[in-house]
Amino acid sequence: MYVTYFVELEKSMIKRFSFSSTSISYMLGMMLLDSIGLYFALDSVKNIDSGIIWYSVAILLLVASLATGFSLTLVYHSSALAYYVRFSRLKMTNYILSIFTGSLISTIIYSVAFTALITPLITKVTLGEFYEILSPSNFIPFVVSTAISGLFILSLTFTITSSLLVKLGAKASNYAYYIFFALLALSDLSPSASSPFNPFYEAEDVISYSLVHDGLSVYCIEVLLLALLLLALGAEILKRIKALRLEEVVW
Repeated sequence: MYVTYFVELEKSMIKRFSFSSTSISYMLGMMLLDSIGLYFALDSVKNIDSGIIWYSVAILLLVASLATGFSLTLVYHSSALAYYVRFSRLKMTNYILSIFTGSLISTIIYSVAFTALITPLITKVTLGEFYEILSPSNFIPFVVSTAISGLFILSLTFTITSSLLVKLGAKASNYAYYIFFALLALSDLSPSASSPFNPFYEAEDVISYSLVHDGLSVYCIEVLLLALLLLALGAEILKRIKALRLEEVVW
């Protein structure tokens, strides 16, 4: 009975983040914006190899947009989460696992679609030739690399949102994605933007390396360990959540 309950929770999260009308329309909109950005990037360098790094940035921005929905889902669930964990069969660990599973599956689906279907069209328009950036030889490394980088982005968002929920309440979590995008902007604009100690740079490198070298970057382990550390920290913080009033969540 409990296994069935957990499976249904997983299915609902996957549907919410990947196949609901809201998620599809939202992600298609973000893919369109990413396409415009990638078009101008490739048009300026006129070289697919130089443009790969811009492509990895586009993927991270795609995941970041998904992280916004991830954050809002966590906020809206927060009004009843403490109650359900205490009085129902729901366990916090299973809830966190389900929300991350749904988000990561959505990340992979839309990243593969963007890479395999949209990017060749952009390269044709900007470079005059169809480039198959995603091929059978780099498909698995790309999926693994995207999952690792996506887990880092989601874990960072999760920790920020959980901290705000516990410390300041649901309304304060409005600032979660602003804080995240501020960190991303500061990271990319800083003098040490290309430093191996910059986790955002490492996340970008993980994706671009998988496409250029058909393998996994040495940064994969570092990014994965940091993602798991943030996930564990966010989970520990979220366990302290108290029941919030509904009007705090629905504003």
